[in-house]
Amino acid sequence: MNNRGNEISRREWLRKVAAAAVAGSAAGMLSSCRRVNDDWPTMRAVAASDGGDDPFDADRITAALPGEVRCVGCGRCMPCRFGVDIPAMYAAYNEAVRNGEIARSGKDFRNGGGSERCLEFVRRVEREIGDRHLAHRCAGCGGCEGNCPMHLPIAEQMRGIGRLIDLARETE
Repeated sequence: MNNRGNEISRREWLRKVAAAAVAGSAAGMLSSCRRVNDDWPTMRAVAASDGGDDPFDADRITAALPGEVRCVGCGRCMPCRFGVDIPAMYAAYNEAVRNGEIARSGKDFRNGGGSERCLEFVRRVEREIGDRHLAHRCAGCGGCEGNCPMHLPIAEQMRGIGRLIDLARETE
């Protein structure tokens, strides 16, 4: 945990918001990134018992990931109004798929090896693309999809890749 004073990390904040949303108390948390004195195991138990989705469920995240994406890098999907560098994300993701850095099951994360390989992918894209342009910034608006000559489900795939990035950072 990289807490400084009463601030929490983005990952921890995402977890708390997701758990609190299921528990019905997200409104107060959305306005602040301040530390909330909640017990994490209790919040996760409440979220699970209410049938809520764990935002870091490795099995679901890895099952939704595409194989190698058929992006031709034409750039017609750009500019993204949320700042995602879509062609660069696809290029980095495809390279990671070819290099075996993308975990193909939640079991890989639970055993530790998949998370370490995936962290290599995340660190590389953070260096090459920068955090401001990564897939997890995709809001799913679909504005890019109408221009794609390959008819890729860009919003869905960026959300999946973004969730993988968040999962890898969470296991860091």
